[in-house]
Amino acid sequence: MKVKATPPAELLHCADRPAGLPEDPALIAQIPTAIRAGIIRLARAFAGNADRGDRLVNWNAPGSCPVANAK
Repeated sequence: MKVKATPPAELLHCADRPAGLPEDPALIAQIPTAIRAGIIRLARAFAGNADRGDRLVNWNAPGSCPVANAK
């Protein structure tokens, strides 16, 4: 007997990926090192969670979300 539980519809949406911070070196130099490191940690965690969510959506409905480039 094959059993497949489909997640609720509200969980089957591709992740929103907003634009990042400006890449102007003059602006980056103004962010204190500890704050910049925290921003990087948050961005990496967000990206990982977004990728996992998209993989879940693609597992249930292949091709629904864009595939991230392998690193």
